[in-house]
Amino acid sequence: MATYHTRSFSFPSKSHPVADQLSEQLCRLRSSQTASTSSMASRLTELKDLYKCVDEFLQLPQNQKIISQTYSEQWVEEVINGSLRLLDICSTSQEVLVQSKEQIQDIQSVLRRRCSNEVNMTNEFSAYLQSRKSSKKMIKKSLKDIKEVEKTNEANAIDSMLKDVQAITADVFKSLLSYISGSQKSSWFFSKLVRQKAEKETAAPISKFEAVDATLELICQKKTANVDMSQIVQLESKVQEIDEVVECLFRHLVKARVTLLNVLSN
Repeated sequence: MATYHTRSFSFPSKSHPVADQLSEQLCRLRSSQTASTSSMASRLTELKDLYKCVDEFLQLPQNQKIISQTYSEQWVEEVINGSLRLLDICSTSQEVLVQSKEQIQDIQSVLRRRCSNEVNMTNEFSAYLQSRKSSKKMIKKSLKDIKEVEKTNEANAIDSMLKDVQAITADVFKSLLSYISGSQKSSWFFSKLVRQKAEKETAAPISKFEAVDATLELICQKKTANVDMSQIVQLESKVQEIDEVVECLFRHLVKARVTLLNVLSN
């Protein structure tokens, strides 16, 4: 579970409502990140709402003056590079989600044709699992990039706020990429899948990606011949939901970065 430093941004006593709203959004998102009941899509939606506040915050004249006149070249470089890394990470997340949708649709096609013996399921499922390995390589690289974004230092109010935003954004993307990748599967997890009771018997939430991967691996290993079609359908629905939010989030990340660049160029 992620831990967060509690910072007081020390805005003026009569701070702008946008600054208060931004602080509230950050607190809300931190709480969502630590709550196991919060869905991935809801956390991404809250992150999108956070960036709406960030853009409004950067548009405030007093903040633009402080940013453009106060901060050093090194600070500017750190913030700009951080925002660029986050855009790259978001773009990778989009790419992986698109690939996942295509892979899931291929699996559904295989399952529809299996009754007429038109296709060798094992070969098709093996191809799916191989493509998942490729996606996990992309995810692994993005997780390394996230570590760079997480290297933040304490500073004054606006600096701390911007770096806190980048840190929580990195943590949400880490959760997303870990969800897509799926965690390591242990023998007890496989045995429960064989009995078709995995998600019912375990107390901890299981990534739908992880559950589908494990089922298809069991089929390829000829340890089971059962495929829960509803599991595949649920995964496709979840991927579609997340993909739509990430696409919208990407636009807000771009907008906030453009606003920041405009402020720094003045």
